[in-house]
Amino acid sequence: MNDRICTIIGNVGYVECLQLTASFPLVELRLDLLSLDFEKIETLARRCRQWVATCREGKYTERERTVQLSTAIRAGATYVDIEYETRDEYREPLVDLARKCGSQVILSFHDFEKTPALPEMLHIIEQSREKGADWVKIAVTAHSAADAARVMSLYEHHQRIIAFAMGDAGRITRIAAPFLGAPFTFAAIDKKHATAPGQFTTQQMRKMLI
Repeated sequence: MNDRICTIIGNVGYVECLQLTASFPLVELRLDLLSLDFEKIETLARRCRQWVATCREGKYTERERTVQLSTAIRAGATYVDIEYETRDEYREPLVDLARKCGSQVILSFHDFEKTPALPEMLHIIEQSREKGADWVKIAVTAHSAADAARVMSLYEHHQRIIAFAMGDAGRITRIAAPFLGAPFTFAAIDKKHATAPGQFTTQQMRKMLI
């Protein structure tokens, strides 16, 4: 099985989540799209081989999201994904806890409207390093091949990044990312459970990353 593919798990019940976490070598648990208490997170953690803990804004307050991510870190998350815009008072304790528990920190930046200029994206990467990132995730929206090329050019400037573009014009970047230096690329369980535009399913991605 391909550990260069991170299968995103969200919007499923707990029993199905248990089955899915044991089915893939690397998963992202979208804690904001799952209803999990401390015990359930711990149980899932024992079934995961490698996993990313993510809790996007929306369902929970920033404080509640911090509690969810702290629980995941203590349960043994391989990676913890913290949003680039998270305030220092919430981010810094999570980074410190991740260091103590052996979780790698991903600071993630998203732009659901456009692909920013190259200097802006490079600045975000540099700022993320200063904020304690082990890995920097750049997920922006491509409207053209030029946008996609600009995202892929980030790998010429930095290592330890996970950069790709959303949208149909950015699909090639999702395939290219592991070949350019990203440790993995993201994919959906199936089309119904896609969490971002232009996302391939895990089955589709496996065929392309043979």
